[in-house]
Amino acid sequence: PGVAGGGELATSVYPFILRGVRLLGVDQTMPYDLEGYPDDPQRWDGWRAERQRMWALLSESLGDDAIGAVHAGTIGLAQLPEYAPKIIGGEVAGRLLVDVKA
Repeated sequence: PGVAGGGELATSVYPFILRGVRLLGVDQTMPYDLEGYPDDPQRWDGWRAERQRMWALLSESLGDDAIGAVHAGTIGLAQLPEYAPKIIGGEVAGRLLVDVKA
């Protein structure tokens, strides 16, 4: 069900290491204004540039066929209340694109 069902991954990294799998991700939720996080603007600019490079690399590496394989459909913002139970219930396979203007 993706992260809508929960973000937990109860495993160790050893099976991935043995199979040569890399666990990669781009943190898009870095809070710049919360206690405990650095408030140095230069560091945030550097992190932002790094995230932009990662997204550019992903966009170059993943073709339309890869995106199409996980795209479950496009819904309007008003349809979210209807789809939320389906997503949480595991009835939607893939990712839904939410068109906020529809």
